Amino acid sequence: MKMKLEHYILGLLTINPSTGYDIKKHLDTEGRFARRRAPLSQIYTTLKRMLENGLVTFEEERRDGKPDLKIYSFTAQGEQFLIDFLHSPIEYSFRYTESSVLFRIKHAYLVDTAVIIGQIRDELHFRQEQIHKFRHRDRTIHSHILSTPDLAYAQAIEDKLHGYGADRMDVFVSHLEKMAAFFEEHQEAAKAETAVATTNAPQR
Repeated sequence: MKMKLEHYILGLLTINPSTGYDIKKHLDTEGRFARRRAPLSQIYTTLKRMLENGLVTFEEERRDGKPDLKIYSFTAQGEQFLIDFLHSPIEYSFRYTESSVLFRIKHAYLVDTAVIIGQIRDELHFRQEQIHKFRHRDRTIHSHILSTPDLAYAQAIEDKLHGYGADRMDVFVSHLEKMAAFFEEHQEAAKAETAVATTNAPQR
């Protein structure tokens, strides 16, 4: 399932009710590290569509001398819409920066731990296959226009850029491996707590 602005907005609303302006401000600051920014008109159009589809509701806050504020919150249907997305298989993107896996990790508190572990492992497998297939591809530049020195210079630049891209991909993969270990530890701790609680439960 492809991630939409609706999913991102619902993710914000699971933490705090917000105005359209609050959502815009988040996308312009912290949110810009997670997805593209959106103009206020797009946010309000999306919120209107979400209202019509029963995903959000709002309360009006009256203000003296100023326009009333609409404070949006998610509905049970909106929560289920988000949870359905978080449970859906990852739609792989060639560029790792466009993957929805980090959004899923951010909202992993809404799903069973096994779900996010599986999704991280799937994303890791996809990226590792990508590295295996493309890391050592032939990147030789062929040109009938550039002089020999310029061609050598262009090739050196290309190699440096490839090294940068490879390093970024390796950091992403390393981060996913650490996140998978984090959730696996959380899962084991939860199992241990359940086992202790079961052992200490009064016998009937």
